[in-house]
Order: sequence, then C-alpha cells, then structure tokens
Amino acid sequence: MRRVLLHLGLHKTGTTAAQSFLYENRELIWPHFSLALPYKTRKAGLSEAATRHSIYRLDSTLSDFGIRMNDFLGKLDFGTRRGLILSEENFSGLRPSRNRVEGYAAAPDLVATVVSAVHRRFLGEEVDMTVYLSLRQRDSWLYSLWAHDLQHSRVVRDFDEFCADLDHLPDLQGTADTIRKRLPSVTVQTAWLEDLQKRQFGPGAPFAEFLDLSQSKALRLVAPDRTNSSPSKEVLADLLALNRSSLEDAALNARKKAVVETSQSEMIGQK
Repeated sequence: MRRVLLHLGLHKTGTTAAQSFLYENRELIWPHFSLALPYKTRKAGLSEAATRHSIYRLDSTLSDFGIRMNDFLGKLDFGTRRGLILSEENFSGLRPSRNRVEGYAAAPDLVATVVSAVHRRFLGEEVDMTVYLSLRQRDSWLYSLWAHDLQHSRVVRDFDEFCADLDHLPDLQGTADTIRKRLPSVTVQTAWLEDLQKRQFGPGAPFAEFLDLSQSKALRLVAPDRTNSSPSKEVLADLLALNRSSLEDAALNARKKAVVETSQSEMIGQK
C-alpha cells in the first residue's frame, strides 16, 4: 500500500517550520516516502499555476495546474513501495491577503486536482491518502498575514483596516470543512498551530506521527531549525510608516530590509 500525506496549507500556520522538519529529517524519510517540498514544486511552476488558478478560476487554469501536477508526480522516484509526503501551502491558492475577493475559494478544486493526480500516478495500486491542513486562530493568523505583507509589499493599511478588508472571508476551519465536504472519500486531517507549538517537534509533530518509524529511527528525528516569527510591534510600526512614505520602491525596500535586519541583530545580541 502507498501511504500519502498532502500538506496543502494553510498560509501562516507554521508551514515554514513544518517544511524545515521534513527537510532536516529527509534522510530518515527517504527510504519510506518520496518528499516534495516547495523548492521542488516552485521550480516546476506548480505554485505559480495553483495561485494563478485561484485568481482567475478558469477551466483552463485548473487544467494547466493538473497537467503540471501529473508531469511532476511522473518524474518522482517512488520505487516499488515508497509513498509520498508533499508540503506546499500555495496549493490552496494565493495568500488571501493578496487575493482578498476570492480568499481560499479555489482551494477545494485545487486540492481535488492534487488528489486526482496522486491516484492517477498510482493507478491500479492501493493508496492510503490523507490531506493535512494546519490551522491558526483567526486574530493571530490575520496579524501574521499583516506583518508579512508589511515587510514584502507596500501595505499602507493599519491592522484594523487590514482585518476589515478580509472580514468577509471564512475562518480557516471553515475552509477545511469545505475541502472535507468536497472530498468525502479522503481523510482530511487538521491541527491548530497553537496546539502544535506545545509539542516536541512543533509543526513537525503530525509528520513525525505519520512516519510511524521504528523506535530507534524515531529517536533520531530532529526538531525544525527554521520558523517564521513576526517582528516586534515597534518594527511593524516603522515598516508601516515607511510604506506610507514617498520613497521610491527601490529605496523603500532597502530601508525596510535595514529595519528588519537591525531588529534581528539586536534580538540575537540579547540572547
């Protein structure tokens, strides 16, 4: 039986730490599972295809994503028994703060396309498939989105205005429920970031359980060494002020980078 775990988001729910866990433990994972992380899926153009569909919602954009997914899976080495672990948050669509009208509305179709591609890849074989979605409480999730966008785009809205723009979108549990309803024959598993942060491997914990390694191998698993944390409120206030300034884009990006790097250096110095 091929065992498959598809971690398909959602954004800002510990996905960086989850993917770090998988990468750091790749040598233990490889004998049992082929591993597909963003550095592979994005190089193959899959992330761009998925996010494009979440914007345009056309039959042609969904078909393009499916074709690329089939081609990608066809090139992975599964041997005779190896399963698949895939982690790519953009397979749920473009980050909602960049797609405020649609949010995750395209996620059910995108996830169903990935599931269909996996079944096609293992046609004629028995497959035990789980779709895993990591979740986060709404206020914390929105704050993380806002902090991310302040750093990486010219957001000029304060946090309250930012939240008001996304108020019409369902919460992440609602998104997971919609995906579960779209795929009644597939196990859709969820876990809350707030709970995962209390566990030994943090956002990597669901993967450690799924691996079901022998005790001797499980003891060799290491915790993720990468996480994304929001800058302090003071730094975010500085970034907002810079975004609202009249600086040209190149100068703005340089100033913002300097603010963030200075803050990170100060934090390291305090440890």
